[in-house]
Amino acid sequence: MVENNILEIKNLNYRKDEYDYLKDFKMEVENKSIHSVLFQNEESKNKLLEFIRGESKTAQGRLIFKGREIGQEKLQKLKKETIYFINRYSALNPEKDPLGIFKFNKKGEKENRSTVFPEMTVAENIFFGREPLKKFLFFKSIDNQKMFEETLKLLGLLDVEIYPKQKMLELSPLKKQLVELLKALSLGAELIIIDQAVVELNARDKEIFFSFMQELKQKDFTIIYFTKEIEEVFNTSDTVTVLKDGRNNGTQKVANLEYNQLALMLMGR
Repeated sequence: MVENNILEIKNLNYRKDEYDYLKDFKMEVENKSIHSVLFQNEESKNKLLEFIRGESKTAQGRLIFKGREIGQEKLQKLKKETIYFINRYSALNPEKDPLGIFKFNKKGEKENRSTVFPEMTVAENIFFGREPLKKFLFFKSIDNQKMFEETLKLLGLLDVEIYPKQKMLELSPLKKQLVELLKALSLGAELIIIDQAVVELNARDKEIFFSFMQELKQKDFTIIYFTKEIEEVFNTSDTVTVLKDGRNNGTQKVANLEYNQLALMLMGR
């Protein structure tokens, strides 16, 4: 384990129908950096993500987090607070159902679930399950004023206008994803994993999202960013790992690469 690495993956293998989606895959992620994983094969990427999320029952390999080898069960416990996941589905508004918000996390496959409560406010979404409390005699209740103030502080980090009392369903896709990043910030997550979260956004909104990623790095967060787009690697990342044919086809500092070099690593032989 390199001292400055927050995450290492070693000898990760996943085989299905005579095809090696992951073959002795390895990766090292430096602490307080943005590390892209550039890929073409969705199944390989999904199996790698499952392994990091602690949801893999078939892939075999080793994962070392902050110097300790972590099994799949332990990784499950690290999710949400220490390791936070955001993907293109995280901020979608789920269709309404008779049970309202309580079915919000049952839409789609397990990796494609929304984490948005559309009828609740931005503040309620950020602090759901962790609401600040106030006491009166023997009773406790949610301290809405404190929650409002804490949310206002977080929103002050953004260059777009979002208000604590706005309902999530009123927000644009960009603003919903930014709220997801603020949620990770409020949790104190050490590692944020972003899987193609900007695919629905226009070019300007992508710039805003990427800019806030840089701010999070300056606040000592580590980000792993999964993308199929070579341009996004140059727009976001310190380091890139190319996932090709199930293997690590090279890990390089982005500053040392040119576009054609990275394209050849991804698409060439």
